[in-house]
Amino acid sequence: MTIASAYTLEDVAKILDDAYSAFIDREDRYSEIIETAFKHLEDVSNKYSDDSEIKEYLVRFSNFNKKRSGLNRDDEKKELKTLISDLKQKIHWRKLGMSSGTNLPFKDFRSLRGSGGNRSL
Repeated sequence: MTIASAYTLEDVAKILDDAYSAFIDREDRYSEIIETAFKHLEDVSNKYSDDSEIKEYLVRFSNFNKKRSGLNRDDEKKELKTLISDLKQKIHWRKLGMSSGTNLPFKDFRSLRGSGGNRSL
């Protein structure tokens, strides 16, 4: 079973962050950014067809995208923030599940030894 990596999903999260900024600034490009995010998410879902979390998230995002024109500004902002937050939470947990441990304050155990000047002894 292959699922999308956290780093793949981070690309979508960056696009959604950009969409949120455009929404707050009332920029015209907001709708096209949302469409870009949706297409990117569809591509990820198609590539990782076994990833049920992403399929579920895509359905939620699709529902948001369809009803977006009927929402008032506050509700749209709230739903967009929720979608972004949920995606970032998925990213966080997938990073923790990876072997690289990128959320740890150190990449390897050498940084735990203290000074590195004593290696010649």
